[in-house]
This record gives sequence, C-alpha cells and structure tokens, in this order.
Amino acid sequence: MKRVFLLTLLTVLFFACDSTNNAVAEAEDETSVSPTHVAVIEVEGMMCQKGCGAVIRKGLYETGGVSEVEVSFNEENPVSEIKVYFDINKTTTEKMLSVIGGLADMRYTAKLKKVTESKIVMHNNTSKENTIQNLKSVPATKASAATFSLPDLTKLLNGLIR
Repeated sequence: MKRVFLLTLLTVLFFACDSTNNAVAEAEDETSVSPTHVAVIEVEGMMCQKGCGAVIRKGLYETGGVSEVEVSFNEENPVSEIKVYFDINKTTTEKMLSVIGGLADMRYTAKLKKVTESKIVMHNNTSKENTIQNLKSVPATKASAATFSLPDLTKLLNGLIR
C-alpha cells in the first residue's frame, strides 16, 4: 500500500514539474512581444478593477500578440477604458474585440476607440555597447536644494502632541 502511494506521489510530482517548464516557456513567449501599436478600447460590463481587469488581461495575453494591458476602471462610469499595447503582425484589433466580447459568459461589450502607432521601442540586443550608448542618450536631470526642502520635523511632532 505504501509503495502504491509513493508511486502515485512521484508520478504527480513528475508531471507537475513538467507543466511548470511549459508555463515558463509560455511566459517567455509573452515577454518577447514588441508592441508596434496601442489600441484604446471602451469596455462595458466591468464590475471591478481586479477581477474583471484580470479576466480581460488574461484573455488578451492569450492572443499571443499583446505585451501590456492597462485597465482604467471607474465605478461611477459604466464604460471603462483599456489600453492594449500589441504587435500588429501577431494579432488584430478585431481579434482582441472578439476575445473581450467572449469572456465571462459574454458579459463585456467592447468598442474600439482608437489605434495609434506605439512609441515604445524594445531592443532584443543586450550587448554592453548598446546599453552604454542608450544610457548616454538619456538626458540628465539635476536636483538642487532650492527645489527640494525637508519639512521641519520638530514643528510636525509638536503639532501632533497638542
């Protein structure tokens, strides 16, 4: 009896480890998407930011061409707005709209508001030379004491005591 239990346990662990490798490979595929366009989509039927937003994000990521989804949810407004950063060569706006419409027993209604070309540039070449060049091209910002000052902690603490 102990041997059967041990054999079953080892079999379950073996297959569980195998599925995690597939999940890692799928996650790597999702991060390799370079966004070429940004779609702004209006979605009706969302009830909350976390649950509904997560369902929509997951559905859009599964299309294979989406790199990022930003959900703007407002309880008072029946229409929420989402921004989808996607590669136009891997997915289409029509596919994204149909995916959103088919989620959660067809609870959501999606309408494309606008599509613009993405200004995000992702480089797959991670050579040290390119990184140094990119860092040199970033403008430097300066901070001075004239623009920033710490509050007087003594006055704040005295105000709390009184």
